[in-house]
Amino acid sequence: MFEGTASTMVFLVHCQCANCQRSSTKRVPIPRVEGAPSTVDEFIEALEHNPVPFMCRHCESLIGELVGVTLERELEEG
Repeated sequence: MFEGTASTMVFLVHCQCANCQRSSTKRVPIPRVEGAPSTVDEFIEALEHNPVPFMCRHCESLIGELVGVTLERELEEG
């Protein structure tokens, strides 16, 4: 998604489908640049202005409920 960036943070957006009630998780990589969210709270605030599209992979519903957001654990390279 952000090719060419040296470092990214990956947030995991946890949703539940409003139709079939199945849970899903979407990985959202964010480059480490000035002004980009760096905490879960900042990411949630950013969702108000830049929502992440949702589509259930099981029933194709476009309506989902945000259950939570977590920050993926960073792995050391090398």
